[in-house]
Amino acid sequence: MGVEAAVTVTTVDEVRIVQAVGEFDPDSDESLAQALVPTADRPTGTVLDLAKVTFADSAFLHTLLAAKAEHDRAGVPFVLTQLPPVVERLLTLTDVARAFDLTGDIRAAVTLIRSRGDAADRQ
Repeated sequence: MGVEAAVTVTTVDEVRIVQAVGEFDPDSDESLAQALVPTADRPTGTVLDLAKVTFADSAFLHTLLAAKAEHDRAGVPFVLTQLPPVVERLLTLTDVARAFDLTGDIRAAVTLIRSRGDAADRQ
């Protein structure tokens, strides 16, 4: 048996950091989906840290795509970071990796989001 799915949410420099840990399947994706809903307090953006995800299936992919669409509608950046091989493979095989902003670490993701906020402020 693998690691049970868990989701934590923190805020760093007005950017919401969602960390997913463990095995995600249709039974466990709901907690992730809820954590990824853009919030009313209008954070600068959302970073999804996937470093500790050990299993992801098509339901997980659907959760990511739905979160991306919700963030796009709300005008809030959504960045995936620290993709483990299982998630990278899922995004590559389904040809949706290009739909997401991807970074190698949380700091780079926060910097990307903050730079987008700065650019929007200048317009």
